[in-house]
Amino acid sequence: MTDSATPIDGHFYKLVNRKPVPCTLAEYAIHAQKESNRIVAQTTVDAVRVSTVFTGIDRAFGTGEKQLFETILFGLSLPDEQHPRWQYASWEEAQQHHLQLVADLQAGGVDSLIRQIMEKSTSPHC
Repeated sequence: MTDSATPIDGHFYKLVNRKPVPCTLAEYAIHAQKESNRIVAQTTVDAVRVSTVFTGIDRAFGTGEKQLFETILFGLSLPDEQHPRWQYASWEEAQQHHLQLVADLQAGGVDSLIRQIMEKSTSPHC
């Protein structure tokens, strides 16, 4: 198999020892097939699933620090536009925030987290 370069190759990353490394689209596709190459942590608290993953695609789109990891909450009763997504540059940052979200859910429950999200989404500084 030949690994031909494409114009979009500079936008993909794979993990090597939990560190993002630039790669081609073909390398990204192979790397992403293995679940353990993508999942940082997944935890369920009550009915909410906290999912933190390595996306391998820079969500900052080349402006500022690369955002290659993301946390999404599943099971919240919120309108789609208010569902939070947190993005991070490193495995460590993603893992730390994942653990903090889990601790917040365990301590205050789902309703408390939903209130916090709603307050932030209506704040004029968001």
